[in-house]
Amino acid sequence: MWRQVSKILLLLLSNILIAAHNGPAYESAPASCLNPNHKVGQCISIYDCSSLAFVLRKQLRAQYSFVRMSQCDGGAYARGKFPFVCCTNDTKFLDPNGDQKQRIIFPDTKTTEFPHGGHQSVAFITPPQCGALTISNKIFGGEEAEITEFTWMVKLEYKNESGLILSECAGSLINERYVLTAAHCVVGPVEQKVGKLVSVFVGDQATASSYNYNHYEYAPSTQRFGIESVIVHEHYGFDPHTNVHEHNDIALIRLSRSVEFNNYIQPVCLPVPALQDELTEGTHLIVAGWGHTGLTRHSRVKKKVHLPLYSMEKCRHVFETQTSLSDEQLCAGGVFYEDACTGDSGGPLMRLHSASWVIEGVVSFGRQSCGQENIPGIYTRVRSYIDWIADHMEPW
Repeated sequence: MWRQVSKILLLLLSNILIAAHNGPAYESAPASCLNPNHKVGQCISIYDCSSLAFVLRKQLRAQYSFVRMSQCDGGAYARGKFPFVCCTNDTKFLDPNGDQKQRIIFPDTKTTEFPHGGHQSVAFITPPQCGALTISNKIFGGEEAEITEFTWMVKLEYKNESGLILSECAGSLINERYVLTAAHCVVGPVEQKVGKLVSVFVGDQATASSYNYNHYEYAPSTQRFGIESVIVHEHYGFDPHTNVHEHNDIALIRLSRSVEFNNYIQPVCLPVPALQDELTEGTHLIVAGWGHTGLTRHSRVKKKVHLPLYSMEKCRHVFETQTSLSDEQLCAGGVFYEDACTGDSGGPLMRLHSASWVIEGVVSFGRQSCGQENIPGIYTRVRSYIDWIADHMEPW
């Protein structure tokens, strides 16, 4: 029933916004922000922003672009229902062409060069050509992701001894030729337990229809790619005694040909210096994947979970008997029943920067039981490896 309601944006928002509550709970004053018209506002939950909530409640679709571009981070101390928006009295672009300036452009070869270490400069895609944000009814609650959400996510495919193709890990497109994933998804026990990595499936496989859970909508444009090469971090280490993917759990996959970008297939933004917001305890992050849901081994549909950044000091204490964590890792979660799990390995931990998603972490490992209270998951900190990524990518 809730899926039927969520399909109808008007009813969904009306039910939430009319419901009685005591107002937003913030541990400190909401963060200041600039809306798309460059007007100063407060970064708060959209459910507490009457002006933008009105746009959605009245289904003023011509103004949805403004709402999408108004999304903000929320800050480490914000409390309230995701998503957060830069709230002012504005409900539309003051410049009639404002939405055109923010339009998503599918990348061709127009990218930003990133100088590094005396090597040939590599092209990193930057906003608005990456990390596309989708405003949809399902972003306001619900665990299932739309086909057009997180369109950089890919499935890694393995061939077992029987010749069957299995998908056990995820990854993220960072440009037309490269996928960022975890090292343990391409080398080590995965080769013996699952099989040889043979291909990458790009484009969401299915999303459950809100009207009929047993009916699946498929992306109209999916692509399967062979693998030209795999680059594993030279200092990656796996401890077979603790089953922990120690440090430097990161790898690049170079595809056999270039990806054709469209509405359903786009790259995520890398956390280059210009996109590196401060990461503090409680920062709002999202992880997505096709792993355990608590009911089945794997989900047929892509799921998303909102997670807070977890203190490294507390995280080191939690895992002190299992492994030694480094500054090149991140901890997130520790919320009951909300976690990345088996099958999500190699997938992205993301943060919203302005109106673009930036990959801050790669799913690495956690405790054997997922979604435990005060037991976070461990992620490879991507911003610590920007130079490494640049050094190991061929220009095209």
